[in-house]
Amino acid sequence: MTRARARVLRQLLRHRPAVLWMPLAALTAVGLLVLLLGPIAWWATPAKHLQGKDKADARTATRQVLLAAVGGLVLLTGAGFTARTYFLTRRGQFTDRYGKAITHLASDKLTERLGGIYALEHLMVESERERPTVVEVLAAFVREQTRTVDPPTRTDLAGPGPRPATDVQAALTVLARRPDPDQHSIDLTGARLYGARLTDASLAGAQLNDVQLDHADLITADLRGAVLDGASLRHAELGGARLQHAVLDLADLHACRLWQADLRGASLAGARLTDADLIEARLGPVVQGDLSGATLKRTDFTDGADLRQATGLTAAQLQDAKLDEHTMLPIYLRPYGMAAALGRTTPDDDSPGPARRTPPPRQSAPEETR
Repeated sequence: MTRARARVLRQLLRHRPAVLWMPLAALTAVGLLVLLLGPIAWWATPAKHLQGKDKADARTATRQVLLAAVGGLVLLTGAGFTARTYFLTRRGQFTDRYGKAITHLASDKLTERLGGIYALEHLMVESERERPTVVEVLAAFVREQTRTVDPPTRTDLAGPGPRPATDVQAALTVLARRPDPDQHSIDLTGARLYGARLTDASLAGAQLNDVQLDHADLITADLRGAVLDGASLRHAELGGARLQHAVLDLADLHACRLWQADLRGASLAGARLTDADLIEARLGPVVQGDLSGATLKRTDFTDGADLRQATGLTAAQLQDAKLDEHTMLPIYLRPYGMAAALGRTTPDDDSPGPARRTPPPRQSAPEETR
């Protein structure tokens, strides 16, 4: 019995703050209630002109109003504490889930890495606050996992080429379909993503300097304002891609399929577009790069496109392109009958482009000699 009492005493001493505060809080609540129903209710009741039962009824009504107000305040306070508790609990759950996902991402097992990637996607969808962090983590994962990938051989470039590892492709897919893509750009600088599948990917404003995307599928991808300095896109599929104001300086686009792609405002200084498919693509206002062997059938160079800085162009390439009187052409094409190949008269040296088509003059038949 003595030992039991000693144990209880030790517990009381250990929890001394709680033991002291609970009675004090109860006494404070009772005191406030008495003060509320007594002096405050008397002071708040306008009963100077009332007598007897009417005065008592008025004070009772005042007490009821005060009790209702206090009850509402208590409920609001409780709701506030409940909301805060919920927020803190949810935040703790997010932190716990994030930690587990990162642990899985570093696993040696493919299935656990895939689980970590998709767990991070769930966090990114559920929590706007976590999106930038998740995007940065997945982008870093892709860069690190592809840092030692061997470049494709010449045989690979001629055929379908290699593909990214399963976990890398999963991370790319998650990044490509992230919520609010315009708010969170991606940094994949130097990543080796040969043969990556990024159809309809949201990569606007992405940092893709020196990225390797040979044989990649980027059909209808959003690459507006993306930075692709020195990127390799040999044999890549970019049909219908949006590349407005993208930076493609020194990029290798050899044999790249850019049919119906929108390249208006894109920078192509030093870019290699040899044998590229630019059917029905839109380029301008300044068109640069090496266009040797590029297919320019129905390619839109209207709205004052400036082709004077493009190299490798021939009259035969431009024969089926869309040009207008404001299109500016390289000087070397004019003396070689480019305008004639387009069904127009040869422009003067000072003309900004091909002139309008005019019918040839009629020649009279030679006089018969006697």
